[in-house]
Amino acid sequence: MNQTPLRAGIIAAGDGVRLRASHPDLPKPLVPVAGRPLVDWIVGSLEAAGAPSIVMLLNSRGREVRRHLKTSFPSIGWTFLEKDTKSSWESFRLVSRALSGTSARFVISTVDALAPRADVARFAREAATAMQNGADGCLAVTRFVDDEKPLWARLDSSGTVAALGDDAKDGGWVTCGLYGLTRELTDQMSGPESFQKLRDYWIAAVRDGRRIAAIPLGKTLDVDRPEDLEAAERFLAGLQEPIA
Repeated sequence: MNQTPLRAGIIAAGDGVRLRASHPDLPKPLVPVAGRPLVDWIVGSLEAAGAPSIVMLLNSRGREVRRHLKTSFPSIGWTFLEKDTKSSWESFRLVSRALSGTSARFVISTVDALAPRADVARFAREAATAMQNGADGCLAVTRFVDDEKPLWARLDSSGTVAALGDDAKDGGWVTCGLYGLTRELTDQMSGPESFQKLRDYWIAAVRDGRRIAAIPLGKTLDVDRPEDLEAAERFLAGLQEPIA
């Protein structure tokens, strides 16, 4: 898989309601963080990890985001999907199905997941290996709990996810916005109305006995609220990473 280009997608169809308090005129992906739009950080990381193309889901208010990305990342082959989805699960399902049409294994990120560039690249490599070795999918996990409503994870001795959510509050890990999927797992996804939230899908997948590999990362952050921006800027300044 290391010789195969990374296939990647980004979910950015949410309304970003909480960030409107500080940036009422900007769609969430364009909210500035450490001098660059939020979306640039994950796009830069996926490009550096070896993704020549990215499938991105935007809502109907995201056309400015589309123009920005085409200008700022001209070397990436962009496929833009546009839909005002009803849930994070529907968004995730759309991007997964778009990628599975041409890729046997792929990685998806939320637009607001901030992680060191090296960690994103390592997740892509290790997810590919895990799925080649029989995992149905992969979840990035961290011991750094920043989300106000974290999705808890408990791992077994082999690094497979043994439980998620309320079943795993004692597990010490939380998920952090990076996902690996196989075409087989995607083909077996139920309909867009099956779950209210993306986390509900993953909880059900683990309970149903899917083999979901956990890939531990270091510190990661989500940017959901105005108060997250200052922490994100300190985090990124400490990394001193380039965008392109």
